[in-house]
Amino acid sequence: MIMLARGTSFSLKQYREDGYSGPIRGLTLQEAEEGCDRFFAALGQSKYEPGPARTDLSAWHHKHRWAYDLATHPAIVEAMAQILGENVVLWAMHFWYKEPGNEKYIPWHQDIHYWPMEPAVNATAWVSLGWSLRENGCLRLIPGSHRSPVEHIDLGDGKSAFGQGAAAEQVDESRALDIEMSPGQIVFFNERTLHGSGSNMSDIPRVAFSVRYTTPEVKFKVEEFGGNRERIQTFLVRGVDDYHLNDGIRGVVPAE
Repeated sequence: MIMLARGTSFSLKQYREDGYSGPIRGLTLQEAEEGCDRFFAALGQSKYEPGPARTDLSAWHHKHRWAYDLATHPAIVEAMAQILGENVVLWAMHFWYKEPGNEKYIPWHQDIHYWPMEPAVNATAWVSLGWSLRENGCLRLIPGSHRSPVEHIDLGDGKSAFGQGAAAEQVDESRALDIEMSPGQIVFFNERTLHGSGSNMSDIPRVAFSVRYTTPEVKFKVEEFGGNRERIQTFLVRGVDDYHLNDGIRGVVPAE
């Protein structure tokens, strides 16, 4: 089933009931286009001749001010404050890029399976910087799947971008939604919502990014993340931090 935008504002009711909200209008078309241009410039490519990425696409907000500004866009932070409360912490960003002809797919999964954090509190904003369509591997998700944990197994599949994913018998694909999005639209979902995406066998690149937010009372088990401080850093973007549980991984906003 294809899911088209059914509103222009974030719905906390939908988020709580279905495990997601959106797509909503978030970035302006100009902001989305500028973000897409900067992404391809950082890859050293022309957006008119998109090819495979030859670099890690995580944590660009640590080193590029334009990426940090995208990650903390007011449309994202305002929705996160509704979900999480007034004290809001950004902790991760990743660009989800699929060049034309990319056979890789993202398997069905619940994000919390991969993240050592206590307690398990996370909200994700998934932002499309271009057209995200069924033909180029748009985001897919299953409403209501956030209510139950799902077993993840080794996939043994060379075309999967992840080594582990949800066990097939625990996923009811008949309930899946294909979230087609125009440039600048955003979908929000939580740490247990089953989601994934298909391959991109079209000639249209799919350019998107996700940002992860939590609250100051969540402790990151950095060593279980591989001890990679370059990947996991925290940025208090709204409110106050009365807990100071993650001071050792506090990020610094890039100057430019």
